Amino acid sequence: MTLQSSVDVTVESDRVVFEYTVENVGDAPEDVQFRSSLLADFAVLDGDDEVWRASDGQMFTQMIQTETFDADASRTFTEEWDDPAPGDYTVVAALNATGDDAEARTGFSV
Repeated sequence: MTLQSSVDVTVESDRVVFEYTVENVGDAPEDVQFRSSLLADFAVLDGDDEVWRASDGQMFTQMIQTETFDADASRTFTEEWDDPAPGDYTVVAALNATGDDAEARTGFSV
């Protein structure tokens, strides 16, 4: 696959906003098959310990769906973490897809 990804973090006074962008950097369209209605997920780690996951406590339709990423096209997924405790963290963002998950990660401080 020719998907590249990045995750940007914006720390605000009462929340952290994550923007995960997946881009097809190839010359041809790429079909991505998703496992459910959850297309992308975000996890926040404190060292090796997961302290927050966007999908926790949520239910998603169990269905296989395919989305085509055209050449040079991108899609951004956004999520918010409310009332985080102060600390140094790493966010890991990934597609909930079969095959390449196009994972991205970055560190941040609250």
